[in-house]
Amino acid sequence: MSLPILLTAPPFEWAGEASAALSAFLWGSSGVVIALIRPPLSAAAINLGKNFAATVCFVAMLWCMTGSPIPQGLDGRAIAVFCASGFLGLAVCDTFLMRSLLDIGPQRMTLVFLLVPVLTAIAAMLPPFSEMPPPIAWLGIAVCLFGITMAVLRHADKAVDPERFRRGVRNALIAAVFQAAAILLARYGLNVGQAPIVDSAVVRMAAGTFGLAFLGMMFGRLGAWTGELKRKKAALMLFAASFFGTFLGILTNQLGVAWAKHTGVAATLNSLMPIYLMPLSVLFLEEKFGKHEVLATVIAVAGVALMMWGS
Repeated sequence: MSLPILLTAPPFEWAGEASAALSAFLWGSSGVVIALIRPPLSAAAINLGKNFAATVCFVAMLWCMTGSPIPQGLDGRAIAVFCASGFLGLAVCDTFLMRSLLDIGPQRMTLVFLLVPVLTAIAAMLPPFSEMPPPIAWLGIAVCLFGITMAVLRHADKAVDPERFRRGVRNALIAAVFQAAAILLARYGLNVGQAPIVDSAVVRMAAGTFGLAFLGMMFGRLGAWTGELKRKKAALMLFAASFFGTFLGILTNQLGVAWAKHTGVAATLNSLMPIYLMPLSVLFLEEKFGKHEVLATVIAVAGVALMMWGS
């Protein structure tokens, strides 16, 4: 089962669609806030702080809902699956994703990251899911790949160093692979254990936080990461991005899926983040986008929409 609020009727007719669109806007806005932190934090420090703040928020919500900060509705197998999902998705994936954001900006990073539903759909063809996408979904996959390829092969902003651009794209591609694996693991855990959403979110966020902290200890970098997070202004900006982007972003995403009249509509609205990020990046980050990049973004998002409608 899901959150109690998800079991109630939507407050107005298009509440699900509005929540799905809001979740994409929150995620996109949080990326802009992180990009504005000066001097920039390292990717691992950003991810550690983001995961820790979101974990605290979810634990507080679970405590208010159940009277206990410890998840109660999960068996051992579900906990193991969610821990693996959290480590891959929130520790490994998000660190590469933050590296990409710092190199090529949130809009370009998010556009490449649209590969996640493509990779997830292809990987879900294998056991234990064994799902074969319908013809319209394959068309969506092809359109999405075409749009992303357009953007990667030619970028209009000449101020972006070519080597930095390639590194940012590479890190976003690596992040997409890990995120697809994390999504499939989380989905498997939800299907097998009928796990409550908040309980599973707490386990995933905690696994991502402590997994990244453990890696920092192993490589002798934890002290440096936590030292970066002691900068008051940077910590406040990162907490705001984590609260609105990670915590509220996940909640509004779930509300969108639960309340929308069609799951494909909610999923499509959730994929609009690259569209939202174009004006936000121009306004706050002073980035420039040519017609080619705008067209590539629209094509890629349209491909994701076809995938969602065909699923």
